[in-house]
Amino acid sequence: MNASLTDILMERPVEEIEAALDYFGAYPRRGGHRKQDLVKALASFFTEDPERWLGALLEGDLRLLSRLCKAGPDVQVDLIPSDYPMVSEVLHLADFDKSGDPDLVGASIPGALYSLINDKIDEVIKRKESNGDFDVERLALGALHTFGIIPLTTFVDYIFARFDTVEEMKTFAASLTGCPVLKLYQEEYKGVTYMVSPDVENLEELMRKRRKLYKGVRTYARLSQEEYKACGLNSPFCVFGEDSPQGKALRAMLYKVGYEGDELDFAMHSIWINAQYEPDDNNLDILLAPVTHRDADIESYEEFVECAQIIITYANWVPKWLLKGHSAQETGLMLYSLPDGYFENEFEEYAGGEISEELMKYFDNANRVRPVYPDDPCPCGSGLSYRLCHGKYVS
Repeated sequence: MNASLTDILMERPVEEIEAALDYFGAYPRRGGHRKQDLVKALASFFTEDPERWLGALLEGDLRLLSRLCKAGPDVQVDLIPSDYPMVSEVLHLADFDKSGDPDLVGASIPGALYSLINDKIDEVIKRKESNGDFDVERLALGALHTFGIIPLTTFVDYIFARFDTVEEMKTFAASLTGCPVLKLYQEEYKGVTYMVSPDVENLEELMRKRRKLYKGVRTYARLSQEEYKACGLNSPFCVFGEDSPQGKALRAMLYKVGYEGDELDFAMHSIWINAQYEPDDNNLDILLAPVTHRDADIESYEEFVECAQIIITYANWVPKWLLKGHSAQETGLMLYSLPDGYFENEFEEYAGGEISEELMKYFDNANRVRPVYPDDPCPCGSGLSYRLCHGKYVS
């Protein structure tokens, strides 16, 4: 087993081996730092205590690895790719094949790793669920997603709740310190340490727009721990406010127009992410894409408008990264709206109430009767010549 695992690791660049050792805190203190030495150290770490390194992974990675184990070693499972690489992808704990359908990625677990974790991973998930580790992770990840970018000190202050005893506070602090989210998503910007949502693509651009366009929004919004935790669920396809009236209406609408399972989760997530961007024609098109892509399942113009309004209501209600967690509805900034006639291209009859010129030409050609000469048989089928039948009525 160890030899096959070593063979797998030897195929990887030394930078990836070092990254894995660093992530798990297993970098060798003694011995050489040649590639073969690092591979030996990582293979030994993986083999000796799988539960330890599994416990250092995020919930989303654990549930993915569990799903791949259930499929079997080296069996590819089609997944909708996340917006950002997961830890299991970066550290190559699973193999990801992106050569096929651009909307899917094929993931599988190598046989050597499967043998190490198959009988342990579900126990690790169960333990982290029961001891509160996942709650802390969801809280931290959900808070990041709510604000997009937030100073580390503010972040810690905002997610601490009131505790009945000092011991409770210390226990929570220890759990937070050991949470992988704190290690993974810290960045320095102009000398300040920030926590940054993995879904934020460009920290500098977001910070620049905050200062230039929305400098009047000075404080970060305060939300409840329960709201943060709910937002941190279902990583990497997290959604803010799924249990709110706005979130429930959105999910019900997407299900009605044909989304199910992973596709439904991804559609919800995409709408939430795209709601973070400033309203303009292009961003509105992207925000409403889950509806326009299902035009075959939407029967009327009115239903298109109704579905779009549900998305826009949700988009205006959710916390905005550019507004430091405040909503468009609360601030009057970044409000989306649906222009009149937005779906006229999908329903031609609503474009002024007239049939298009091209369509009229088609009907003219289809209904035009060919010329009939006087002595030809009458087209009515009487057997008489045209001039002695219907032709005598033509002046």
